[in-house]
Amino acid sequence: MQGNEHTQHDETTQRLTEEQQLESTVEYNEIREDSLPPPKSLMALQETLGSIQAVPVRKRASRTPAFPEVTSSHSTPLPATESFLVLSGTFGVNVSIQASLLDGGFDVTTPVGKIRVQGQTSGENTSLQNYVTSELGPEGFKETAGLLDIYDTLTGGQSQTQNVEVTAKQILQRMGKGNHANDNDLQAHLVSTLLYLARTLVVNISPQRARISPLLVLESVVTDEFQNVHLKYHLGEETFESLYGPKPQLFPLSTTRLVGLHGEHSRYEILLTQYLGNKLANQETLSLYFTTLCLYSGVLNLERLLPAQKNRMRDAQQVISALMQLEQNGYIRCVAHPDLDTIVVANVLLDSMKREQLAATTLERLEEVFRVHQSYKKEDLRRKRTRALQRLLNIDASQEDRVKENPEFITRLTFYPGEQFLANKQALLEKQKELFPDGTS
Repeated sequence: MQGNEHTQHDETTQRLTEEQQLESTVEYNEIREDSLPPPKSLMALQETLGSIQAVPVRKRASRTPAFPEVTSSHSTPLPATESFLVLSGTFGVNVSIQASLLDGGFDVTTPVGKIRVQGQTSGENTSLQNYVTSELGPEGFKETAGLLDIYDTLTGGQSQTQNVEVTAKQILQRMGKGNHANDNDLQAHLVSTLLYLARTLVVNISPQRARISPLLVLESVVTDEFQNVHLKYHLGEETFESLYGPKPQLFPLSTTRLVGLHGEHSRYEILLTQYLGNKLANQETLSLYFTTLCLYSGVLNLERLLPAQKNRMRDAQQVISALMQLEQNGYIRCVAHPDLDTIVVANVLLDSMKREQLAATTLERLEEVFRVHQSYKKEDLRRKRTRALQRLLNIDASQEDRVKENPEFITRLTFYPGEQFLANKQALLEKQKELFPDGTS
């Protein structure tokens, strides 16, 4: 790293240390009573982490200093690797779980690969199984990005084995949870996600076998007498190499945008962000069928795409709205497509979508489509929209192994990286170059 990066990191560390010392002098009568009861969920999870070395923690008050506020220009670097695509896909709905009868571990399979989840104790396996079957979802991807962002902020990628030591509250504050960062359930979920990331191997990247080390190495989880949960971790080898190696493979994630997204309500945008960002980081264009996008990103599973599913068109509309939001953010750029464009224009003309929700480039692309459809009656617009949705959802015609398309039924969607995506990626790469001043990157 260059000297200014070291200085900035040292100043941040010094500021946090001074704030922590100040907070530790708070009198007992200033500590909020509602923060003192031990969270049962955290205690139960703590028992499963007995194999992890406990790190002594000095006394401190329940209030912990927050990290510096995230600015609008801040981006979090995420690995643009096939293994991370497999792992992040498990936070979607298109997964299958198969338990092992031998060692208590289990496999989680997605359309792009398979991971092996294996705890170090039977208690860990029980916690991991509960997490995967009951809690795994888009919020876990947000927490994953939060953990990587904290690591990047505190270390700058100087050494793969360098640990970061933070509290669960600080990470949740960084993720925009505000006063809810004290919530016991949110902290327990974060710790569960961290354990999941530390106990997961990528064992298959379709169609090849693989064995990729866990994303993170979890050194310790400790709860002090004030119920602050202290975490100590560093990156796995492949993760570190993809983000900070001489030839980084990464894609940018707008930290402020992610902070503003609700894990459940914004699950389509979160999952499309991770999938499209990963794919577009290493190629100039991406072409695939709409159903493939839904399945591979994990936003929908096959059952919800079938004609018998009564809500499949509503679900498809939500996916399209998320794509338009990503285009408005400058994250992606959609190429003109007859069915997609018809649906968007019909939605605007039927007042189910506002023009303000569309990027200027989108409106420019749709100008002729608007001109053609603006005189249509509402029932005709609804009919054309339904027909376009049916074409996008034609699974039988959406076979990626068929190189030649049949325009009579359906054509592939095509995406390019958006201007903001490219600018943020370039900024991250320029920052990473400072790790290799001799030009080895």
